[in-house]
Amino acid sequence: MTSLAHQLKRLALPQNDSSLFARKEVASLLFDPKDAATIDRDTFFALGCTGLEELLGIEPLFEEFQETLFSQASKTLERSVQTKEVNQKLDAGISLFLSRLSPYFLLKPAQKCLEWLVYRFHIHLYNMDCLIACILPYHETKVFVRVIQLLKISDPTHRWNWLHGLQKPGVPLARGTLITHCYKDLSFMDFICTMVTKSVKAYSGSSGNCPQLRVVFSFYASTIVPALEAVEKVKDTLMAKLLPYVQKGLKSSLADYKAATYMVVCQLAVKVVMEAQLVDTLAVQLAKSLCKGPALHKEGLGCLIVLLQNQKVESVGKRAYGHLCAVPGLVSALQDIAAVHDISPLLRYLLPHLVHSVVIGSDDTSTEDSTESTNLESLLESVIQDLALSKGLDNTVAKLFLEEYLSHGTQSQLSNDEISALNQRLLPLVRAFESKCPGALDVVLEGHISDTANPQEQNLFHQFISLSMSSGKYKILAGSDTSLLLSLNHPLPSVRNMAVEHLKEILNSGQEGYDEAFLKDAVLERMKDDVPEVVQAALKALEMYCEHVGAEDTVSSLLSLLQRIDLSREGNWSPILVEAVRVLDSAPVLEGNPCLRARAVRELLPFLVITGTSTDAPEHQLACCIAQTSLLTNHPLTQGWAEVLKEVLAKTPPQDLIGVANQRLIATMTSNFSTMVGSLKRNLLEELVEVAGSQRNSLRERAAFLVLTYTLVQGLPGLPETQHLHTAQRVYSLLEPHLLELTVPHGPDQPWQEQAFEEQSAPLFPPADRLGEYLYQLRLGESGAREHALLLVLLLRLYIVHLKCPVSAFKGQTWWNPEKLDTATCCYLRLLCQLFEVIINGAGQGPLALSFRGLMQLLLQVQLSEPSDLFKFLSLLWGYSGNLGDQLDFKVSAVLQTQALYVGRALLSAQTPPTLKMLASDSSPVVPSLLACLSSPVREVRRAAVVTLQVLSGANGSPFQPITERLLQGSEELISDPSHISQALGQLYEEAVAGKGKRLLQSIELLLQGVQSPDYPSYTAKVLLRVLRDVNGEPVLAAVLPAVERLLDQCGPEPPHLLNDEALLLQLLLGKYNEQGGPLLTSNQSCLELFIRALGTTAQPFPGLPSIQIIALEQITKPFFGALGEEKIQQRILGVMFDLVVDGKNLACAQTVSSVFKALAVDGELVANELTPPEKPKASGTVQQARRSKMLQRKTQDSAAAPPEEGAVFWQRATLILELLQHKKKLKRPQVLVPALFNLLSRSLELSTGEQGNMEYTKQLILSCLLNICQKLSPDGGPSARRCWRRTSLTWSWWSSA
Repeated sequence: MTSLAHQLKRLALPQNDSSLFARKEVASLLFDPKDAATIDRDTFFALGCTGLEELLGIEPLFEEFQETLFSQASKTLERSVQTKEVNQKLDAGISLFLSRLSPYFLLKPAQKCLEWLVYRFHIHLYNMDCLIACILPYHETKVFVRVIQLLKISDPTHRWNWLHGLQKPGVPLARGTLITHCYKDLSFMDFICTMVTKSVKAYSGSSGNCPQLRVVFSFYASTIVPALEAVEKVKDTLMAKLLPYVQKGLKSSLADYKAATYMVVCQLAVKVVMEAQLVDTLAVQLAKSLCKGPALHKEGLGCLIVLLQNQKVESVGKRAYGHLCAVPGLVSALQDIAAVHDISPLLRYLLPHLVHSVVIGSDDTSTEDSTESTNLESLLESVIQDLALSKGLDNTVAKLFLEEYLSHGTQSQLSNDEISALNQRLLPLVRAFESKCPGALDVVLEGHISDTANPQEQNLFHQFISLSMSSGKYKILAGSDTSLLLSLNHPLPSVRNMAVEHLKEILNSGQEGYDEAFLKDAVLERMKDDVPEVVQAALKALEMYCEHVGAEDTVSSLLSLLQRIDLSREGNWSPILVEAVRVLDSAPVLEGNPCLRARAVRELLPFLVITGTSTDAPEHQLACCIAQTSLLTNHPLTQGWAEVLKEVLAKTPPQDLIGVANQRLIATMTSNFSTMVGSLKRNLLEELVEVAGSQRNSLRERAAFLVLTYTLVQGLPGLPETQHLHTAQRVYSLLEPHLLELTVPHGPDQPWQEQAFEEQSAPLFPPADRLGEYLYQLRLGESGAREHALLLVLLLRLYIVHLKCPVSAFKGQTWWNPEKLDTATCCYLRLLCQLFEVIINGAGQGPLALSFRGLMQLLLQVQLSEPSDLFKFLSLLWGYSGNLGDQLDFKVSAVLQTQALYVGRALLSAQTPPTLKMLASDSSPVVPSLLACLSSPVREVRRAAVVTLQVLSGANGSPFQPITERLLQGSEELISDPSHISQALGQLYEEAVAGKGKRLLQSIELLLQGVQSPDYPSYTAKVLLRVLRDVNGEPVLAAVLPAVERLLDQCGPEPPHLLNDEALLLQLLLGKYNEQGGPLLTSNQSCLELFIRALGTTAQPFPGLPSIQIIALEQITKPFFGALGEEKIQQRILGVMFDLVVDGKNLACAQTVSSVFKALAVDGELVANELTPPEKPKASGTVQQARRSKMLQRKTQDSAAAPPEEGAVFWQRATLILELLQHKKKLKRPQVLVPALFNLLSRSLELSTGEQGNMEYTKQLILSCLLNICQKLSPDGGPSARRCWRRTSLTWSWWSSA
């Protein structure tokens, strides 16, 4: 098209449009164009008037259009012959009507009105912009597209041509497309903004907030905000288009319009870096909008916060501040916002102006919304008290108070009276701020003390300090040029000491101007000083002020002082520490506070240990002082120690003092333990364990650890069984890290590496000379490693001797099975395992190998003296690595398992022949445990098991001898291949079954009997059953049936539930239902019932494992099903499978049945029997009885829960079987199914008319099965298949017509 043609097209009038003269089709919103052409004008007019009347019932503002657009005169009005003024007036009326109609566009009455306007006034041609503005908020509806299809916008130069693509497909306008066009075409954005203002103007005569315009405002916000977000860069032209409408929105009295504008402003603030003047203008307008019109305080304040958060706060001047102060409920609104969002940007702007206004005492906001000074003070006080001053605002406010105060006082040259008035006005504000943020004011004042040089400013500064609740700490001390606060933290000790002395005077005199928090913190902080003189002064201050400091802090400070000073290196602290003990002992804070007393005693106990050889040593004096305190002399654990210590000091030579004194300390505490009973003894033991565990590396702490652990071990024999084992476990946890260090091999430079300790028969008490030598070497700065190691070995000997076995019958059992033992016994066995591990590691390496070998002998003699018990324990170690339940909470590594096997080999070699025979019998766990070890994945474990089994194979008369002899013939294969034992046992069983070894068969049966025994640990039985995986047959399955039944009994919903190992064992046991064991189901009814029971058990034995049902179904393989032999057994299994699909709600079960059934080679007769219902009863004697019987049959079929009556078809079951047959390929004699399928077809015809609809799917399945059978009979699709299917089709047609 040429440019001239374009110009002519633009100049063409709408009334010249050809469509106006074509009467074959008429533009219509509600009708098809061809149908609309047949409707007369009166009908359209009546339709429009009806719509208008309906709208008047909703919105009275439409009343004025009854006399204009919907009047009788409008029927004859022709636009094309009217003057320009008339047409302009008409356009204005149409524009106003469409603006008011927009909120109701989706209503049918509104569409009726539009239909008249389209027909009569051709608004789709003359008023296109107004029409689009009316419908644009509904751009995602089909009605919108219907209106767009009326428009003539195919010209590429047309303003609305971008909507042309919607006309032909009739799809709604996507929101993304709308948003994209909005930011790309600024005239369209202007169109949307103008549309909003026109709508507001159209409803200007309406009262209230105009809720009907909410759809317009929502469209406005949901379009402009995403458009601003999507645009890459907001340019000045876009801002120029948008800002006038933003200003109108902020000034609007409509709440929804204002809220939408807030959203636009927020998006602009986030997207654009604005000029300072624009930011100031927007802030002022936002603040004004909060004071006038509807109350949207939270929304408006939130918008202002976003603006200040993303723009420079300095850009906003004072004008907005005045309006903000006039906002009613400002603080409460900010409080609500602060619960969710950060309001610090707004406070960072508001507070400087507010503090300035309050300090100068006049209102300089210069706005019409000015506030009285008292109101500003009240506002500031509310801000301080009710709002959180986070992100450094507390320091900012403190600095503002001080700087504004000094600035106002200096510049205004205030007199004393004026300063007093100012102080009186600011006092409540400063006090309120100090209560809210005490640390902030301190930081500001501390930083300003040294910066004040001007006398006038210094005077003002002290005036300001007087406003603080703790003004005294900033006053300059006499004889010093610093304040009390700075003096307390001065680098010179003499200044700090002077400050503490001044602090004591303050505490004595009770001077005002010092808050309790400052005094408390000052005293406690100086208690942490590193100069004795300062701490001594602080200690006296603490004693004076302890009631205000508080019991917890006082005791913590004193105990911390005792803990951090090491008197062996800093002897000059001795008087201070003795004084601290005196204060602690006499402090009234401990009275009536048993928890604090107990804590004090716990932390003082290590100080009782004597670490000095001289009575004049500082630590010795401290120990004597602590021993004589009432805290310890009255304590049950240390009662009498003060007298014993005096006796030791009087009678013991200095060189023996350390050893003898500590030995007597252990004896005293042990003796006191023996006299305690009940909960007192239990609680003190717990406390002593806690104290021993808290000792670290200092001289005193290392000595205290030994003394306290010796005391704990000495106290073990007097404890009751449960408490004994619990405490023994706690004590061992303390010892274990130290013992493990002794098992680590050291370098050749260690002088005592190859020495053996001669004290193998040492007394149970620690030798005084060794203990004294160890502590003496520590004092000299040496490690004392040899003496420390010896003391630990002796302590371990003592521990082994004092460890008591629980009183239970577990030692008389064949297996020590942790799965069935009580908690106390499991704790005892865990301790034995831990002791065995640490001792066997120490005996094999490290500097104390000989001593640890002696400890091993002691452990076996004291705890495992009987050979049967010894090898039950070793059997436990040999097999426990396979225990997934880990009831002992102990991990047996492959290294420990191998070590235990070699220890067992050595011990077996030393046994007598009768003992060997007993250990190799079926009443001993030794042989089964060793056989289980032969399947270990670790080669060295298998090697150790082989050499151990070789020693045991010499026991004559052992029932396992035939197996062990044959297995050991292939020792190399056993060591090299973990699966060899399974293959070997499988071959041995085949030989035995073939009649080549009766004793061999008895040995294998003995193993199987053990596996099914409830005495066997399930983890051992599980491993043995894996070892016996190639041993299969009817006798094998019969042997494990008791175990299957026992474990299935535990699979119910009630506890006890299966352990993880028991669940895996049951899975392996069900695995014996295989091809070799299948015939047993025919001859053994209980075997069949157990398997059917397993098929019906839906319980999941353990998380992560499939259900019992799935495990059992997976055993039904093609070989297993074929091995069942009798058809009635196969029929029973097949029926149970089908029942599972019908009854079960488990999708996994249905899928498993489908896959299992698909793989089986099933005879067609078995499936036919499942499909064929029982024989129908003979017909009733009368018609009435026949009807009654038929009604009863229908009721039965309607009930899903009720089983079918005799002769009735269970259609759900039949349908599921037919579905399974659809994909069944391996079906023997499929032709046998044909009569059963026709029988089902005939039964389906007997159903009532209402039931026939539900049967269509079933009938299709039946016909599909018949077709498949025909194809199977003639796979190539020859004449026989076609003849079979034709006969079937004819028969079905005849039946259905009948």
